[in-house]
Amino acid sequence: MRLSPGMRDNLAKRHQVSIATADQQTAVPQASADSLHLKIVELDQDRAELRARFTRVADRVEHKRMVLIPKYAPLAEQFLASGKSYDNPVFSTVLVWLFDVGELEKAIDWCLKSIELDVPTPDYIKRGWPTFCADQVLEWAEANAKHGNSVEPYFSQVADKVTTTWKIHEQIVAKFYKFKGLQLLRNEDGDIAITSVGSVETLNKAKAILKQAEDVYAKAGVASNIKKIDARIRALETGKNL
Repeated sequence: MRLSPGMRDNLAKRHQVSIATADQQTAVPQASADSLHLKIVELDQDRAELRARFTRVADRVEHKRMVLIPKYAPLAEQFLASGKSYDNPVFSTVLVWLFDVGELEKAIDWCLKSIELDVPTPDYIKRGWPTFCADQVLEWAEANAKHGNSVEPYFSQVADKVTTTWKIHEQIVAKFYKFKGLQLLRNEDGDIAITSVGSVETLNKAKAILKQAEDVYAKAGVASNIKKIDARIRALETGKNL
């Protein structure tokens, strides 16, 4: 079939449009990659300035909260909303900072999504997200519990993942069981006061949880607590006050 000059001209124009469209589609990822690269360079500079400018941990935390997180969070949120999975140091660093400043609700939510998307941790974090999240939340929970403050809902949210879903080291799993058991034995001031617990049911529940810690990891360090619980139960059952 012979094409008329007009038909040939239309085909040529469509071909040119197709080439231009393909070029644009190819250029977008490259532009995005270049933009991310520039932001990573800027991020590295800000992190270096953070270390050089602030000596006290509290000052660094405040700078992250007031300056760095607001600066980089929109980029991190865009990445998360895209649903894509690749190494994004801007996003992963903001996520670490969220734990640093105590924004646990968002930090845990982002962490769960990072695990789902298989996004790696920053180079300077030598752990995967499950272990990092578990360590951070347990540290936060221990600090709050000692002052009699609530650790919920964040502790239970992560403890459920640690004890049922995440494949992490047994020692960490045991630490969560240990903390959960000891929580039942704290007084209003946050002190572990086994001799002040007046409920045999509570004591037995705490003992069962502590034994789970020992079952998971033999060196969980709960043996002395279990002995004290047993002594307290005997005292309550015999009417003796220890």
